[in-house]
Amino acid sequence: MTDIAAPDWPDILKQAMKVWHRSPELSQSPLVRLSIVEKERQNKAYGDDLNGRAAALRDVLRRAIHALGVAGQMPPEGDADGRWVEREWRHYAILTLRYWRGLSRTEIQHRIGLAEGGQYYTDQRQAIEMLALILQDWEGVPSEEHSPLRLAFPSGAVHLGDPFYIERQADGEMQHQIQQPGQTITITGPRQVGKTSLLIRGAHQATEALNAQIAYIDLQAMAQDALIDSDTFLRTLADWLADEVGVAPAVVEEGWQSQLGASRKLTKLLERTILPAIGGPLLLVLDEVDRLLSTSFHTEFFGLLRSWHNLRAWNTTWQQFTLLMAISTEPYLLIDDMQQSPFNVGLMLYLTDFTLEQVAALNERYGRPLRPPEMGLLYTLLSGQPYLTRLALYTLANHDLDFATLDRISAEEQGPFISHLRYLHKLIESEVALKAAMKEILSRQSCRDEIVRHRLQKAGLVQQTGTAVLPRCELYGRFFSHHL
Repeated sequence: MTDIAAPDWPDILKQAMKVWHRSPELSQSPLVRLSIVEKERQNKAYGDDLNGRAAALRDVLRRAIHALGVAGQMPPEGDADGRWVEREWRHYAILTLRYWRGLSRTEIQHRIGLAEGGQYYTDQRQAIEMLALILQDWEGVPSEEHSPLRLAFPSGAVHLGDPFYIERQADGEMQHQIQQPGQTITITGPRQVGKTSLLIRGAHQATEALNAQIAYIDLQAMAQDALIDSDTFLRTLADWLADEVGVAPAVVEEGWQSQLGASRKLTKLLERTILPAIGGPLLLVLDEVDRLLSTSFHTEFFGLLRSWHNLRAWNTTWQQFTLLMAISTEPYLLIDDMQQSPFNVGLMLYLTDFTLEQVAALNERYGRPLRPPEMGLLYTLLSGQPYLTRLALYTLANHDLDFATLDRISAEEQGPFISHLRYLHKLIESEVALKAAMKEILSRQSCRDEIVRHRLQKAGLVQQTGTAVLPRCELYGRFFSHHL
């Protein structure tokens, strides 16, 4: 482990980035002494010389910069790629364009849609600090040695190496289960509790433990016309799956010429072509599976997934197949005749809210914007809802805001949580029964319609404590009391 002092990491990183393409100078950076860089050099069989050390450091930096982007997605590349201007890719974009590609500040600002001014330098500094924390985390530097972080706005999945990721019970269960091939694991929970973040970590652990081939498919990215019917969807899924694992499109086309049904064709494509071609464990990762719940064929598709699970019992080929899925419980607000779960096999991981102790740990990582007495107040306000808790701490740490002010504006239009609250409000307003039940809960702490109460509870809007039915957190109670 390197002896670089925590406050020095960002400056050392910046100096290394400046000489990215000059191997003799880059090889003199203290960063080449990192154990992760030496491991990279050995794994890639680079020479133990200035060129080899520089190449290894560049590879590690590229991987860390990629981790600044959106987890599970390929980064923007061509000039016409619209994601350069997306806020989630800004830190990745600035470091890639400035140091890796050598663009000027003006060119970068034009590419990422940033106006002239000091914001560029603020974002550049944040990007380097984030990069430093990722490298410290990979190197195994204890968290108390991390430098204070001016964090980018929290959104989307928490990438690998992010020091602000908080492990919960589901993380341990995932790590234990995913290290054995031939599993079916479903991650479920309300919106913005960390399902995709855990999904990504499960895939990473399968790669580390089993050297598994990963096929990641985000169903939210699938075009609407691919969801017209079951045959169209399964053919699209077959094409995506083949592309992920490197099977030629012609192989899928040939298999699809048979008279068998689409479900049988996809099953045989996996059994006879994809799994034998891989010759080892395959992890199929399906994210945003709940998108299928509004289709006419979702029950048929879930039945297909169950059949793949059952095939492992007698076909050894399928014992190398692991299925990992993430599904939101939000559709309980939209579909009133759902079963408790579309899956009845394998391991179900339900992501819970943060405990008070986990909120305290996150507060430490944000540089302690909350004083000890205030942590309990924040926990009462948000009940440990992961995204809202992180957003609150980000707001306190980055906007020079005190907790009293945050608490006062939390349910108001100018508060940081308004987008989240508006989304839930729109869902509740979409159905008379949901709105009536929520109003009854707010006024009487009860709900006579058990089916509707169950839907609200599974969607993360309410909680039951003894016989009382209450809003999930004080924030929801405040907001819906004034907007329903």
